[in-house]
Amino acid sequence: MANLIDCKDLRLTDLPEVDDDKAVWAFASSFHGYIHYGSFEATASAAKKSKRETLTEIRNELFMYMRATNHQGSGSELPLYPELRPLLVALLK
Repeated sequence: MANLIDCKDLRLTDLPEVDDDKAVWAFASSFHGYIHYGSFEATASAAKKSKRETLTEIRNELFMYMRATNHQGSGSELPLYPELRPLLVALLK
């Protein structure tokens, strides 16, 4: 399992640059939606709402996107991250 980072412990320095696919993948793995929400269904439901108001909501959306990418065998790029990174930065400032 990846090194999990609780949202209360997340710092700006934990956010990878958008062009570092390996670091972005590791960051997406640092939140585990199934643990947080308790089930795949609850995690997926929260991600589909795409509220993007809290660190948890944003990180969960990225987590589910990463899981879908992995399941589809689409490679290691997570093109959603550049859209989410500014939101994460704003919440961490």
